Amino acid sequence: MIRQGVIEPPKPKVKMSNLMKVLGSEATQDPTRLEMEVRSAAAEREQAHVDRNIARKLAPAERREKKERKLFDDPNTLEPIVSLHKIIDLSHPLTRISVVVVEGGSKSIKRYAKLMLKRINWAAAVKNEDENEEEDEEKPVNKCVLVWQGSIAKPSFNRFFVHDCRTEATARKVFSEAGVAHYWDLAVNFMEDQI
Repeated sequence: MIRQGVIEPPKPKVKMSNLMKVLGSEATQDPTRLEMEVRSAAAEREQAHVDRNIARKLAPAERREKKERKLFDDPNTLEPIVSLHKIIDLSHPLTRISVVVVEGGSKSIKRYAKLMLKRINWAAAVKNEDENEEEDEEKPVNKCVLVWQGSIAKPSFNRFFVHDCRTEATARKVFSEAGVAHYWDLAVNFMEDQI
């Protein structure tokens, strides 16, 4: 279009660094005027850039929706995934979790599994407590293990919550009320050599 003469060719992008190369002899005749023109053209280009960015910027609601979609939605997964974790030793108050059930998309399940299995140092809290108490018996190393992971038809839990169950019967009741008593059976009967 430029060669045919339909569209006017763009002006050369003159900067202070290439002023002499682009304008040559004109720059030596009136350098002050040309310097002002170059600075104003550079300011116009920068303002156009800022305006384009503002026009492309998402509204706060759209930005929040995009972030939620990125974190939780996975177009490849049609059904939710469940991940069932078990922690070996619960004697320390910082690690007072026995069975953890996680439901969600593949991205969030993957992130949560990394947190439970790699990032949290389950043995550290128990080690600090053992240093204070002298015991002859050897305890197994405290850690979190993945008991089971798979797809389900619909989620059993609709929000995040923690249950403090003192007995096995109350824990079983919590899972039974959600319709997933078999999760508790899987966690209780899980042996590490099954992996």
